[in-house]
Amino acid sequence: MPALLYRLLLLLPLLWLAGCATVPDDPRAPAPTDELAGALQAGDCRAAFSRMDMGVAAGADRRLQVGQVCLQSGDFVRARQAAAAFLAERPNHPDTDYAAYLHALAGFGEWVRAGRANPEARIREGRALGREVATYLRERPMSEYAEDLAPRMVRLREGIADAEMTLAEQAHNRGDRSLAQARAEYVLQHYPRTQAAADAARLLMTLAAQ
Repeated sequence: MPALLYRLLLLLPLLWLAGCATVPDDPRAPAPTDELAGALQAGDCRAAFSRMDMGVAAGADRRLQVGQVCLQSGDFVRARQAAAAFLAERPNHPDTDYAAYLHALAGFGEWVRAGRANPEARIREGRALGREVATYLRERPMSEYAEDLAPRMVRLREGIADAEMTLAEQAHNRGDRSLAQARAEYVLQHYPRTQAAADAARLLMTLAAQ
């Protein structure tokens, strides 16, 4: 069931575009049963999130739907919160596999969007997210969503290593040779086979020549 919901969710932008190009209102579409249902049907993350615990049909299942809508709209913070609320309330629900995937996917989106402005925060948050994804892959190796999460671990490693190298270069630029060397060596040791490892090797060669 969650896989079907996920595929349908991915089709929503195409369905909306098709609706805009033809008729604005589909007379066959079911009328919303409450404000939360209306917000979900409209794809309005903020409105749906604010009504997540309201309405005649509010509950854990609706939290998961809110998480889906918020992820689709790019509101990763609310998507993550909705997924966390679902997991807290229904830890034995059949869709916890998907909810945990949604939680991790929203966290990854939030981490990517944050960019490179604060390397210390990027490293800290990237490591926490890496632990979450690693736990998911370890505890749910047969999950249909594992195949989608696994490649994101590669990007996480690259991003964390890149942030480590940013700190190494900052230390080098301000004349702190020992810290620059320590950080470059750390990247080489813990993040081999990354672009940052090649950058770390070049920095160590530069330091050795000085």
